[in-house]
Amino acid sequence: MNQALGGYSNWIFPTYAPERNSFVGPGAWNLDLAVSKRFYIWKEASIELRAEGFDLLNHHNLYVQQGLANAASYYPSNPEILASKGGVNGATSEERRFGQLAAKIDF
Repeated sequence: MNQALGGYSNWIFPTYAPERNSFVGPGAWNLDLAVSKRFYIWKEASIELRAEGFDLLNHHNLYVQQGLANAASYYPSNPEILASKGGVNGATSEERRFGQLAAKIDF
């Protein structure tokens, strides 16, 4: 576009812009599961056993990690596409599944 006419000189698609939502990236897979069972000990007390699992599919979600991918000035010379998992203490390359068991007494 011509700057003298009030346009932008660094426009990415000057003549034919793609339609909205025309690009499809890798899907994000995340499956958490919780199962619980309540056992009654006597009339007014019970025990609840609970098992929880996080990221059961253990599937990598791919993200662009360098710069802002949605910014108009995004021109990386070497973009990094990393598998992001969201592990313990903010680690993004964690590949383990996480689970926990709990027992709760209600009275």
